[in-house]
Amino acid sequence: MAVYAIGDVHGCLSELRMLLKEIAFQPGRDRLWFVGDIINRGPDSLGTLRLVRDLGDRAVTLMGNHELRAVSGLSGCPDRAFSKQMGFVQQAEDRAELYAWLRALPLMHHDPELGVSMVHAGLFPGWDQAQAIERARRLEKMLRDDATIGTLLTGFGSDFPDWEPQESASEVERLQFALAVMTRLRICHSDGRIVWSIPGETSGTAFRLTPDSPYRPWHRLLAWPGRIIYGHWAVAGLTRNDPFIGLDSGCVYGGKLTAIRVDHPDMPVTQVPCSRYVVPE
Repeated sequence: MAVYAIGDVHGCLSELRMLLKEIAFQPGRDRLWFVGDIINRGPDSLGTLRLVRDLGDRAVTLMGNHELRAVSGLSGCPDRAFSKQMGFVQQAEDRAELYAWLRALPLMHHDPELGVSMVHAGLFPGWDQAQAIERARRLEKMLRDDATIGTLLTGFGSDFPDWEPQESASEVERLQFALAVMTRLRICHSDGRIVWSIPGETSGTAFRLTPDSPYRPWHRLLAWPGRIIYGHWAVAGLTRNDPFIGLDSGCVYGGKLTAIRVDHPDMPVTQVPCSRYVVPE
């Protein structure tokens, strides 16, 4: 059996099929880990969503920020981007089944046998492994519960604190922070405070860190046993700063779609070229 982790697909179905062929994926034998953001921006998000869903227990798929946007909109908490970007799922004849599958996606995966964890975007530098896993499980429970999903997602936007709220804050505030970290984080100040955006810079260039940048990648500030695989950072490309491995190699922007073999000691990488479907803003 082989285990492969795959970077952000963003609806690039033909490239995903090409990658699976390149790694000689055998559904009855191998397993896939998707780092999240399998949908949106690319040419066939619905086809990609159905392909990954139909893999069943042969795949672990994390909730990225784009899956979260779909879940939020379908649960009755849409933002302006939902109507613009998520028509493929909003109008799908199997929308109810897709919604049920999406909201059941984990926020974090941890394989103790391989000593590898996976998160879509990042982890707060103040967390240890047990704290990160505990927050992920609490979030997953709320997202799967009809009685609590609205409480979590109502008001969930882009205005988040740069540090984890104290114990005196409400549970919802603390979990909304954790949800933002796991689906959106890229960079921090050197003291661990999170940088959610950089004023005056566009999304396509704001997180391209230079050697003289005052900011740091979140993982440079994190103490962690074992490896962590993450995505969400297309501008950084394939990143191997052992034990941290970034797999978002800009597929939808004309970059590459990346797979890494998780269960191999050398963790070899396989990539396929991609067409440019979107120009970064």
